[in-house]
Amino acid sequence: MKIAVIGAGIGGLTAAGLLCQTGHDVSVYEKRNSLNQVGAGLGIGSNVLKALKQYKMAYAIEQEGASLRKIEIRSDLDVFLNSLIMNQDEHENITIHRNVLHEILKTYVPSDRIYLNHELKEFKQTADTVRLYFENGVEEQFDLVIAADGIHSKVRTNIYPKAIPKYAGYTCFRGVVNENLDIEQEVALEYWGHKGRFGIVPLKDNELYWFCTMNAKENDLKFKSFEKPHLQAYFNQFPNEVRKVLDAQEELGILQHDMYDLAPLKSFISGRVVLIGDAAHATTPNMGQGAGQSIEDAVTLTNLINDRDIESALKRYDKLRTKHTKKVILKSRKIGKSAQTSSTLKIKIRNNMLKRLSSKSLSKKVKFLQKAKLK
Repeated sequence: MKIAVIGAGIGGLTAAGLLCQTGHDVSVYEKRNSLNQVGAGLGIGSNVLKALKQYKMAYAIEQEGASLRKIEIRSDLDVFLNSLIMNQDEHENITIHRNVLHEILKTYVPSDRIYLNHELKEFKQTADTVRLYFENGVEEQFDLVIAADGIHSKVRTNIYPKAIPKYAGYTCFRGVVNENLDIEQEVALEYWGHKGRFGIVPLKDNELYWFCTMNAKENDLKFKSFEKPHLQAYFNQFPNEVRKVLDAQEELGILQHDMYDLAPLKSFISGRVVLIGDAAHATTPNMGQGAGQSIEDAVTLTNLINDRDIESALKRYDKLRTKHTKKVILKSRKIGKSAQTSSTLKIKIRNNMLKRLSSKSLSKKVKFLQKAKLK
């Protein structure tokens, strides 16, 4: 089958790589003039690695990742609240630098099948074909188009004009520290306080990925002007691990983005056009599932396309992925609302609830991630 993938991010390259492996004629179109990624660290759950095993992508990712055993949640006064236990089955959860993951995925797509500087202008469909029109004048016809063009997807906007990303109410800073700071490996730390959250996540070779989130107005000029000294001052009363990480962070290389998600869509397909990744179900990062759900989309779509006729495959994909990713969006939104509260009373109630809840019970709340059907 002749397939176009719009967008060369994690979801797009995964889909393209899997479909190339299974014998399809795939072309990837990226609007930017390079494949360089801007990002820090991310998590890949055991659910995702398990799904990739049959396509031989998992091994390379596991080799470049760091194992993650648990996530500890603490208050900004370093009081232990609870922990989320990972690796509850035989498969590991790992952390990996976004750039490293992207480089791995690129190797599964022939370089001459990736077209840069191709920004989609519009598309037109017949019953069994899709014709793409690009801003540079190129036109091509395909049997299937996979839209992996991100949270501000032009394809999704064409299909669902009212599906606009919703601001979550907080902004996020991220970075990667290359020094050995004597912070426990295989354990991620999250500190929740009145002023926001600060997370520290181990990567391979003693690197650390960090992030912090603060309640803010959308496009808040105060936070857009923040640099390293501002962050150090802002989190000066947080535990020593936070201060060590910010002290080790270089002046440059700090990323800042406002956080958004999408209201769950009723469908990810329109004729022979299918949405995956953030184009379909952008979520806040509170469950660390953004990249993982994009990869699951790609695996599910590939499985189904190779197992049945295209109409049946798309219908089944739609049923499986809309239902599952809706849970992720809503659960992540709920976690963010609780974690970002600045109310003293609500924080006290939340922290007491976390302390009383067993780690096993907390882990059960995200057990549904392991149960996603992929075909």
